[in-house]
Amino acid sequence: MKVPSARQREPLELKMTPMIDVVFLLLVFFLWTSSFEKSEYLLPSAIAEPPSGAGTETPSDAPVEVFDELIIQIAMAEGTPSFSFNQQNVNDLAELRGRMRQIIQLGVLPPVIVNPSRDVPVGLAIEVYDVAREVGFDRVLFAAR
Repeated sequence: MKVPSARQREPLELKMTPMIDVVFLLLVFFLWTSSFEKSEYLLPSAIAEPPSGAGTETPSDAPVEVFDELIIQIAMAEGTPSFSFNQQNVNDLAELRGRMRQIIQLGVLPPVIVNPSRDVPVGLAIEVYDVAREVGFDRVLFAAR
């Protein structure tokens, strides 16, 4: 039996080509499987229907209306702001605050979307945002165009 000696040892040679090929294949695989598009979010599917009787009070045991989202539109007419809460006109921020408190008392927390027109001052839009957060809504968003 021959004992190996330190002088007869051959240098170790690493083959880099197969490793580079594997890395390239992994890179191609991850690029093909990744998605570069924005994620699509589920749109609300339940549609709240308006009440059939006008001016009639609903009994206390009536089912709670489902709110997918609450939309507050702000517009400026001759320098004065006008508010619309779920397509119903609101006189001022105090009335808007009262309507939002009524919805909070129902025990639902839908997202609130603040939709100011282009001529609305930023301070007024932020004030409406603050009112919604003060009432207790945790998801208050701004509409984007």
